[in-house]
Amino acid sequence: MTSERVSSAGSVAMRVLGVVLVVVGVLGFVGSLTQGNVVGLVLGVLFAAGGAMLIKRSGGPATR
Repeated sequence: MTSERVSSAGSVAMRVLGVVLVVVGVLGFVGSLTQGNVVGLVLGVLFAAGGAMLIKRSGGPATR
């Protein structure tokens, strides 16, 4: 029973971190797009992709 709570807490933590990374990535991408900063664009995409991967690995909703 304890391991279920721990894995559930870990899953929730991964999901929250994933959402935060996606939001930061999108905001960084848009901010860099307005300034024309290529490095910022790449970092924004990487943050968003990493966040999406965390959400998927946390047991989020299945997609086809």
